Amino acid sequence: MELQFVDENNVPVSGLNVSLEYHPLATAAEVAASKRFGKDGYDPTPPPNPPVGVTDSQGLVRFDNLYWIGVNVKADGQQLADEMEQRPLGVRRNPNSHPESKNRSRPATRDLTWQSDVQKKADAAGQRHHYVTIGQLCDRLPVIDNWKENEPPRFHFPSGDVMKGTPIAREGLDQRHVIEVCPFRAWSLVLHDTKDYSLANGYNLGVMADMAYAKGGDTVIKQFFFEQCLDLSRTPEYIDFPSFSQALVVDVPFSQRYTAAEFLDSAGKSGGDNDRPLLDSTQLFYIENAEQVVVSWRGTQELPDWLTDASFSPQPCPAELAKAGRIHGGFLDAYHLAKRRFDAQFSAIRASLAKDGKKKLFICGHSLGGALGLTYAAEMKAIEPILYTYGMPRTFTADAVGRLYQVTHYRHVNDSDTITSVPFDANLDNWLYGKFGPLGATLGFFWALTTELPAQMGGLYIGEHYWHHGKPVVFFRTTQTGSFEECRVMMNPNTCRRLKYSQQYKVKLFLVPSMAETESEEAKEAQEAFISEFPMADIQKIFPRNTNPAFDHASNPARHSMVKEYLPFLNNQLLEIADPERKLGRKTYRADFRQQMDTFGDSSPPEELKRNRMFLALQDMVGNSLIITRKYPGGENALIRFKSVAEEEVELSN
Repeated sequence: MELQFVDENNVPVSGLNVSLEYHPLATAAEVAASKRFGKDGYDPTPPPNPPVGVTDSQGLVRFDNLYWIGVNVKADGQQLADEMEQRPLGVRRNPNSHPESKNRSRPATRDLTWQSDVQKKADAAGQRHHYVTIGQLCDRLPVIDNWKENEPPRFHFPSGDVMKGTPIAREGLDQRHVIEVCPFRAWSLVLHDTKDYSLANGYNLGVMADMAYAKGGDTVIKQFFFEQCLDLSRTPEYIDFPSFSQALVVDVPFSQRYTAAEFLDSAGKSGGDNDRPLLDSTQLFYIENAEQVVVSWRGTQELPDWLTDASFSPQPCPAELAKAGRIHGGFLDAYHLAKRRFDAQFSAIRASLAKDGKKKLFICGHSLGGALGLTYAAEMKAIEPILYTYGMPRTFTADAVGRLYQVTHYRHVNDSDTITSVPFDANLDNWLYGKFGPLGATLGFFWALTTELPAQMGGLYIGEHYWHHGKPVVFFRTTQTGSFEECRVMMNPNTCRRLKYSQQYKVKLFLVPSMAETESEEAKEAQEAFISEFPMADIQKIFPRNTNPAFDHASNPARHSMVKEYLPFLNNQLLEIADPERKLGRKTYRADFRQQMDTFGDSSPPEELKRNRMFLALQDMVGNSLIITRKYPGGENALIRFKSVAEEEVELSN
């Protein structure tokens, strides 16, 4: 019998120690039955096992002069595990490879017609094919780094098949068997250490920001990172209806899997202090593997959170955050609550990051979670964390913002989202906040309105403005207006007026103004062409720093939802770039809008027309944000897998 060992990419596994074990000549039940018929002395013991063989450069090993008895094929467990950790996965996943699910509401999927590329080639050559995980070949349990569970990982060591070998019936002798071995790998989120905007970061950290809201948080987090990220039959998925988020992942050696995943809820842990109930709801989770630590802060969901958002008394920045300026008082209280109650976990994260300096800190959060994420990033700024926020309110005043330059921050703003406009971009630092608490917030706002104009005219200026930190990523629902002249000849032939109207097609665009400043060499040509048509002064006029652009529509709190607004738009943008040939509704909307601009541009205000042309040019540049992903080891395969399972989601604000 010949055995050929290959990985999922049909690359031979050479130098592997392989052994065969003969099956017993009879089962225990058959021996017992023979004794009942008086046939004593029946010996079920098989002959001695053949000598161990070693695979050659083609992954082949041959065994001659075998008895016509079924055998189990085994390999050196430690050698096999060490070798298969270094082998990348094939692009396509085997839906029949994962263990049978015990969850009735989510049964295991099976497709008996599915064939891998290795199997197709083996079948064409008339060879027998076997797809196995390492646990179905190992002759002993290998040492698995940092594995503390009583049982080995379920996907790689299926229950009932561990250390038994891969069986081959006696009818399978005198043939070549191709044994396709699933690599000993795990899934890891695609996250890039880059100062440029990365759509992979934006999408995956968006999924993490949404996951912070999960009911039964610790169970959900552990199931995703300790079960789904170890199941190689499919890529991980997080379901938060109406969003079905397929994670963008690469496969990594099993030793580089996620080893920490913990949900932290201040409401479920006694702090030993007299914390106000108003702030008793700070939640976050963190995950960690060999290359990344992700800390995701939960956003505004419950009434206490909304009250925290509203009580924006500016407080002096603690020195560890910024040595000047002020911070939103409610956010600071919520942050300090988390730091007090979870001091051990934050200390462990800091120690892990400092241990070898190789891990990168990624931070994310939606709404209030974005504000808390920025506050945490401010404390960790010395290690230059990467922060992606979604629908974040203003958190720091101007002097503090200017001292957080080490933090790479991309701030996603959905069209007219009300929360991104609070606290107000005005002087809110006055004695009414400290004096009257939440009531003072309201009184202080009107005080600011009455004092701001005199201050601008040279009057007394008290305090400083809240500013936004970070570079904006704007989901902008743009319109095109037209105009016509109406003359009422019957009443007065000299009475005419010009009327404006909104034209039929509106379109929502994904705008990353910093793409005009990217450091990516591959994007330089598009960048230079863009800048030649739209100078930097034009860009900065439309996207002023430290605040929001002027939107075409009124502020709307309904535009704030992470799961209904932000995630679908991120999903669709990633899907469009990963699968440019796919027909998507968003592409049709843009085509209609372009046609409308060409047809009716003469009746539109010139400044608006130029702005919309800039917006469309920025939209066309978003594809450059995946250049780093395509160059990343396994990144192209990650995009292929993503587009094979992701679907266009409904963009409710279209």
